[in-house]
This record gives sequence, structure tokens and C-alpha cells, in this order.
Amino acid sequence: MNKRIVLLTFVFILLSLIPLKAKEREEDALCIWSTTVIKKSFGKDNRWGAGILQEYRHKVHDGTSKTDQWFMRPSVSYNALPWLKFQYQVDFASTSSGFNLRFMPEISFSHKTGNFSFFFRQRVMTTWKTAYGMNNTVMRSRAKVDYRISDTPLSVIFAVEPYWGEFSKDHFTWFQKCRWYAGVDIKLTDNLTFSPHYNCQAYHNHRSIYNRRSYDDHVIYFTFTVKL
Repeated sequence: MNKRIVLLTFVFILLSLIPLKAKEREEDALCIWSTTVIKKSFGKDNRWGAGILQEYRHKVHDGTSKTDQWFMRPSVSYNALPWLKFQYQVDFASTSSGFNLRFMPEISFSHKTGNFSFFFRQRVMTTWKTAYGMNNTVMRSRAKVDYRISDTPLSVIFAVEPYWGEFSKDHFTWFQKCRWYAGVDIKLTDNLTFSPHYNCQAYHNHRSIYNRRSYDDHVIYFTFTVKL
């Protein structure tokens, strides 16, 4: 099973390199995201977990600067096995187009060998857009590689996350966009981690119902994670 986790990680990284559709280009957007995560493990062998995430997103594009969205995300998780985790999250999001609710069940697999850790996560995200009275669902498959630098508090992170299989009542899109992640995790204390990352959101299909656009996002974001 652990070898399959490593294989899935690299397969999704390679597949995300394939350009699926050309598009007319606009000037890309620059985004700043800031995130705070608080989480707690409990129960027998700390298998259960609960947390709360708060994220603020700001965007500069086409001569305008605005708050793109702000949301809170409570979550609950269960580690069924050392390499298998289930989680359910809900976003309460204030966006530039109105208030949204996002429901996200997910399953994730992990494998560690030496200083390397491999992760594969499958998430199903259903968004209810109250301003339009509609909802849509998209699949999010993230592959992540984490390398811990010995004798330092640093870990180097690389990940890729395609959004695919988006559908609503009368619309279906095979592939929407792909997120590329690169950054570091800095363990400040046993309970506090600071993570500066870069994220490129490449939109392969700008006619998507989820986000109609013909430009990409370049995101600089900072995360503080607190373990209670």
C-alpha cells in the first residue's frame, strides 16, 4: 500500500504537466493569502482531531486591488490507520460574489521513508453559492512531497492539486485548473509552525462555471499552525 501512495503522488504530478486546452491570455493576477490554523488531537491514541482555519485572500488584477474572499473552516478528522486519514470540513465564506458554503469530505494516504514524506489526498468539494441559488461539485486530487532537512527546523514542500470532474445540474467540465505549491515549513516550537509558500493557479478551462476567467493567479501565502 505504501508503494502505491508514492506511485500515485508521482503520477498526478506528471499528469498535471499536460496542457489540456489553449486559452486567450490576460495579465495574471497577484494574490496574497494569510491563514491561521488551530487544531487539537484527542481520543484513544489521539486518533480523533478537530480544528478551525481562518483565511483571508487579497487580489490585485487589471488595475484593481480588492479582498477576494475570507472564510472560516471548522473540521473533524479520524486517523483510521497510521497511513489512512478521513476528514470533513465546512467553509463559511464571504466572497466578492456573495456568501458561499463549501462542504468537503476527504480521504488521505501517507507514507514516510527517511526524510521524505509522501501524501495523496482526494477531496470532493460541493459549493453552494447563495447569490445565484446554485451549487456545483468538483474533485480535488492533491499529491504532496515533504522533505525534512536534518538538524534544522525546516521542511521543503512541493505539491500539485488538479481540480477536475466539475459538475452541476446542467454542466460538466473534465478539467478546471491546477494548483502548484512550493515552500517551506518552519517549526518554531513543538506547537507552532510558520509556512511561507508560493502557489500558482493555472486555469486550463476558463469557461468553467466555478470561475470564468482567462488568466492565472500567482499567490504568496503565509500560514501559522498552532497545535493545542
